[in-house]
Amino acid sequence: MKDIKFKVWDKVRQKMFKLQAISFDIQTLAQFAVSVPGRSWEPAEKFELLPWIGLSDSKGNDVYEGDFLKISSTIYQVIWNKSIAGFELVELGSSLNRNICDVEMGDIVGNLYQNGLSVTAP
Repeated sequence: MKDIKFKVWDKVRQKMFKLQAISFDIQTLAQFAVSVPGRSWEPAEKFELLPWIGLSDSKGNDVYEGDFLKISSTIYQVIWNKSIAGFELVELGSSLNRNICDVEMGDIVGNLYQNGLSVTAP
């Protein structure tokens, strides 16, 4: 069975956390509440959930949606592309992309929320 992991960006405190637990509304299956270490349940709207893409960088760090990776001298952002229903690497300042498997050749250098850079999602 494949592991499912998330990290969460706290929109209020402007801080990244490892997700401890999440609850869903039984009728709509929408995210209802989130729990992070050291805090009780809080409304899911306060957080941005970032899924693990199932791969690690060259140093063995888990890579999540929104992470920035440096491959050679180029910075890429991990994004979810709805049209292909998959993750991809998009070069910052360009529309060029790389195969998501290339994350294993790079190193995480930041993320969308803590570094404030981004690409336009297709």
